[in-house]
Formats: sequence, structure tokens, C-alpha cells
Amino acid sequence: MKLLAHIAVCSAGFTTLAAAQARNNFANSIPPTYGPANSTIFQLSADPEFAFLLEATLSLAENEGSNTGEVLRIATDIIPGNISTYYSFAERIGALAESIDPAVDPAGARETYFRSSTYYRDSVYLLVANASDPRLYSVWDKALADFRKAISLLPAPGEAVTLKAHNSSIGPFEIPTYMFKSSSCNDRLPTVIVGKGYDGPQEELYHLSCANILKRGINCITYEGPGQPTPRRAGHPFITDWNSVITPIVDYLHTRPDVDTTRILLLGNSFGGLLAPLAAAKEHRLSAMFLLDGLPNFRQAVTVQFPPQLTGLYNDSKADEFYEAILQNLDNPDFGSGFYYIWEYTFWGLKTSDPFTAWKRLGDFLWNETTAAEIGKLPVYVAKGQDDNTTLFEPDLARKYLEEGRPNGKNLTYYHEFLTSLGAGEHTSIGAESRIYVSFFAWLSEVWGGYKFGNTF
Repeated sequence: MKLLAHIAVCSAGFTTLAAAQARNNFANSIPPTYGPANSTIFQLSADPEFAFLLEATLSLAENEGSNTGEVLRIATDIIPGNISTYYSFAERIGALAESIDPAVDPAGARETYFRSSTYYRDSVYLLVANASDPRLYSVWDKALADFRKAISLLPAPGEAVTLKAHNSSIGPFEIPTYMFKSSSCNDRLPTVIVGKGYDGPQEELYHLSCANILKRGINCITYEGPGQPTPRRAGHPFITDWNSVITPIVDYLHTRPDVDTTRILLLGNSFGGLLAPLAAAKEHRLSAMFLLDGLPNFRQAVTVQFPPQLTGLYNDSKADEFYEAILQNLDNPDFGSGFYYIWEYTFWGLKTSDPFTAWKRLGDFLWNETTAAEIGKLPVYVAKGQDDNTTLFEPDLARKYLEEGRPNGKNLTYYHEFLTSLGAGEHTSIGAESRIYVSFFAWLSEVWGGYKFGNTF
């Protein structure tokens, strides 16, 4: 997730009869007056949602996905609620990329296309509120085109591969993937399947995850399933049986001569930390799983940050009042911008405009001790950002389920909290990716009996 990382309500304020009680109940939950340091890390915007978007964009700079000076310039110019600044940057950086001859400077062309792709993607991030806006699709196509130009210029060029799949609830669908090899040869190497979550695109994962994986002599394949950016643009909402997505990817990896099929791993990022266990409970050809972060029940984490009167309407099955309360308060500044973003992405990802239906369907996405028992003997790494105010207590719950829900669960489950004092306490420890993978690969070496990783790229 990106902007959905800060969903705390400021002061509640229904425009229904519950207004007075809601304001009184939430008087003590109003955050302190804005200051750049009133957050886990220094904020680049007074709006916490835009601050996290800028932080997420800046984090890509470590592996060619953005440029520090460019992001700081965007942060200077951007107006909360309007991210057209990203688009103007994307156009200018895209034009610069086109001016570079890749035969002369392939690295320069690659890096510049990566950055224009990032800014194009971010420029349409908020357009899901209006699914009929043509820019939601046309600009997305520009982002994908520039990303594919960039990966074609990697030392071992990335491959865009579309897999065919089928699901009982939505029928046939396509899984867009990118396969990145750590070696230009056909050496049989371990391979990590990396998936994003509720709102983030897989293209980010090259910069956040794959670059750190590839340099250790391991292949990386990213993907998107129904509900995620590209499949959702094709009309497919989220599905709960995520093995419909992961199993075709594992099948595909088994056809490749450059994959060690005894060492296939699954990594779930953000909401992917909920989806990955759902898949692993059914797909048993995995060697290990990494949950960044552990997330058994996203709706549960969001619910505790909403006014109790709001959730009370839902719990009492007052569908009409719940509908009114949500829609009338999407632009209510008392609720904070996070309230708007979480609902707009829920409507988009689940392909419904009815708040009651959306909230009900979101409750179907969860896993527990029963799921953990089905995951069985798979070694699992559970991560938590110390001050992650999206997942809150969920990583601890994931640890509990995995330890107590299966035999030998304590030995099969590794739990790691990344510290705020070291700049890694945000949601998915954004901005501290190098630290994340040092920890993960130290654990994985032990899981694989002292495996020694390569040193490539």
C-alpha cells in the first residue's frame, strides 16, 4: 500500500445524527498540530497521505526508481489532493529518456525510463475515484511502456510475461508478470515470487525488492492479480482464493531451465502479506514465505481506526445509514484524507460503489489458525514496522497464528520488528529496503542449511 498507510481519523464528524457523539468520542484522538517531525520519519507534506506517497517515491531512489532531487522538487511544488506535479515531471523525464541513445549510454537510458515510469504511475494514483477518467488508462500505458523500455536495458534484460489463469468467481483472467534473472546464463537459481498489495503496482517491486534479490544471485518474478492495478484496469476485482494467481506462476517457473524449483519463495508486500498466506495454504511447492508485513485481517486493522458509530451502523446492518454516512463524509476534513483514500481504493479494488457491500466483501479477506495449519511446515518470516499505523497489531497476530496454528510453529516462524530509531518503523519499513533484505537473507540462509548467496549486478 501507498497512501493507505495513514488512516487514522482526525476528529470524527458524521453529517448524520451521530455527529455530536462521534466528535466527543474522538476528541482525544486528534493528532498533534502538524510539524515535519510529527511522524515516524520526517514528512515532506502537511497531508499525511501525500507525505507517505512522497516517501514511497523517494524510497525508489535507492535502486534507480526515482531521483532524490526530483522528488524533493515535486514535494516543494505539489498541492495535497492534486498530483499533476508528478505528471509534468514524468513528461519531462520521459522526453529526456527519449533523447538518450541506449547504444551509447544504456545505463543512463535505463535509469531515466525507470524514473519517468515511476512519475507517470504516481500521477494517476488518485484517479481511481473516477474510473471513467481516460487518463487512468492512457497514462498507465505510458508508465508501462517506459518501464518495459527500462528493463530491456538491464544487464540481464527483464521479460514481460503474461500468464493465463482461471478463477471460479471471475472466470478466465491474465496475470501480468516480469521475470528478472540474476544471471544472463541459464543457471538454475532460486527464485522469489514478489507481490504487492491493495494499491501498489508491481513495477515498484523491481526497485523495492528485486534489485536487492538479484544482487544475491537469486531470480525474481513480480506479478499482479485481480484487483491490483493492471488486472483491475482489465475489469477484474480482488478475489480471496489467491492460489488461483500463485499456482499458475509456480507452474510457469517449473517450465524454466533457469529456476531451481526446490527453492521457490513467496513474498507478500503490504496487503500481499494477507494474500500470500491464502495462496500458500493451497500451493505447497514453496520453499519459504516472507510477509512484509504480517496481515491476517486488513478490515480489522482499519475498523479500529474508524469512529465506533460508523462501524456500529455496519454491525447493526443499517445499510442505508451506513451508505449515507460514508458517502457524505468522504470529503469531510474532520475525518482526514486517509478516510477518503481507503474508501476510494476499496470501491475500486472490489469493483463496487456501495459502501455496505464493499465493507462486507472486504471482511472475506482474512486468514487465521486454520489457514496456518494448511500452510503446514513452510518456514515463514513475519516482519513488522515498529510504528506502522496501518497494520497496527496485525503482524503480532500473524505470528500467533503461525506459531500456535501448526505443529512446530515456533521453530517454523521467524518474527522481526524493524525499528523506528533506525529509520525502518514505517509501513513495510519503507525506505529501509537494504536493511530488510539483509535480515531476510540471513534468516533464509539458515532455513536453507547455511546457503551462501552470490554477489552479482
